[in-house]
Amino acid sequence: SGVHRVQRVPVTESKGRLHTSAATVAILPEAEEVDVKINPEDLRVDVFRSSGPGGQSVNTTDSAVRITHEPTGITVSCQD
Repeated sequence: SGVHRVQRVPVTESKGRLHTSAATVAILPEAEEVDVKINPEDLRVDVFRSSGPGGQSVNTTDSAVRITHEPTGITVSCQD
């Protein structure tokens, strides 16, 4: 793993300037399959008003949701 850098003079480069390209390579372990059981009583679901454009309708509609797994504090949110 690491960063690899290539420097070259393209055939289309009329002034002979170097072009540099870089690629990052990471070698990660393959994840094991795990059976996850989530107790619905451990989840807190909150609905709220999303941010961003939308004018008056964004201020009056609960169009976003946040789910919190209370034992771990992990939070997932989605807004449209």
